[in-house]
Amino acid sequence: MSWIAIAVLTLGLVVTGACLVVSSRRFLEARRRFQILADIADASDAGGSLESTLDAICDILVPGFADFCMVDVIADGRIHRAAVRVAEEDGTGRQSAMEIERRLAERQPSLPQRMIDDEGRASLAPRFFERMSEADLLEIAHDREDFEFLRTIGVGSAVTVALKARGHVTGALTLGVAWSGRSYQHEHAEFASILAGRVALALDNSGLFADLERAERARAEIAETLQRGLLPAPLPHISGWSVAAMYRPAGAENEVGGDFYDAFPIAGGWMLVIGDVTGRGAKAASITAQARYTLRTAAVLTGDPLLALATLNRALLARRDSALCSVAAVALPEDSSQPVRLAVAGHPPPLLVDGEAVIEAAKAGPVLGAFPDATWSIEQMDVQHGQQLVVITDGITEACGPDGRFGEDRLQAELVGATSPVLAVQGLEGALHAFTKGAFDDDAAVLAVAPVSTDAGADMPVSTPLAAEWEGS
Repeated sequence: MSWIAIAVLTLGLVVTGACLVVSSRRFLEARRRFQILADIADASDAGGSLESTLDAICDILVPGFADFCMVDVIADGRIHRAAVRVAEEDGTGRQSAMEIERRLAERQPSLPQRMIDDEGRASLAPRFFERMSEADLLEIAHDREDFEFLRTIGVGSAVTVALKARGHVTGALTLGVAWSGRSYQHEHAEFASILAGRVALALDNSGLFADLERAERARAEIAETLQRGLLPAPLPHISGWSVAAMYRPAGAENEVGGDFYDAFPIAGGWMLVIGDVTGRGAKAASITAQARYTLRTAAVLTGDPLLALATLNRALLARRDSALCSVAAVALPEDSSQPVRLAVAGHPPPLLVDGEAVIEAAKAGPVLGAFPDATWSIEQMDVQHGQQLVVITDGITEACGPDGRFGEDRLQAELVGATSPVLAVQGLEGALHAFTKGAFDDDAAVLAVAPVSTDAGADMPVSTPLAAEWEGS
């Protein structure tokens, strides 16, 4: 073997090794973040006082994610520091950390006024210092003495995120790194925003609001949700893809079901999920919320449908009550000419509609929340122009009418010849309504997606409140 071949081989091994190291680090980082979120959820569910809950959360975040952590609470129009935690500095011991902790606890919070005023989404953007400068310290310091104190800490990076619960800003979470030598990038600021949601929930669960106020707000939220028909969020614009969806809730206020769908960006494209949880009422609502939040968080952090399913499976198994959930996940690439990735857990498989042909596009793995050692697989499929993927919940096939069940055969017959996602969804909705005479005894949801040509114009959203479509250009 020539020295050139040996050099090329050596270089290839080095590059491969470096890629494996980077992938391993990213996996470990994602797993560590999931564990932080799970630990915060456990602290919130423990039912302790506000003080003990916030102390537990600070212990989780320091030193694992930050060298110091502060939680500020807004109550009765005033801001007060509710919790502080500082990690030990290398070589200085706990005494120095306790002194910094004491001074931070006594320090008047310096929250951005825009967060306190809460005048819109932009006002809640994180305050992020990727590399803290003296000019930045002057911006947040109250006076010269406060500036000198902050400078002695040697902050490298810091981020402050608003805590918002029940439509109101209830406080802020500040995280920073200094003597550990770590630094925050924008991905850390994004994760801090995710943490803020969990901490805000912990504040709410720990009795920040009076019981009467809590009950009144909950009743108002239920009424508003029912008035809107329990619709999921509108579908986003997805460049290169035409997407349509329909959701039909069934039951009275205390019989809310658990069908859901969601769409969100991930690395390299978008992910669509549709699912169904067991039960009805408050329990179904709590499982649905957990499923959507967990799937979205895991998928956004990793871009991996399988890891998203595995994360939700662990979360459901960790619940004190029995909770099962079926999910079909569709990962769309940015380039619609590339294969679509499919992962199915106990859910009716996606259907590929191609003119007069309707076939199952993937096989279903085990349902989520049942088996700790369950595994799932990714299937890839090229979806050509003129074809589309349609995914339903079993509320459609199990719908009952004068002639029995709606069934799989009727479902496929209604999809034959559909030329676009919006036509498929509208046709299926009309057929379901006619079959059941408008009397639904279970929730029903549909997602349909198809590639569009790059020179196609964007269609307007469909006017019906139960279906919507955007075509990307």
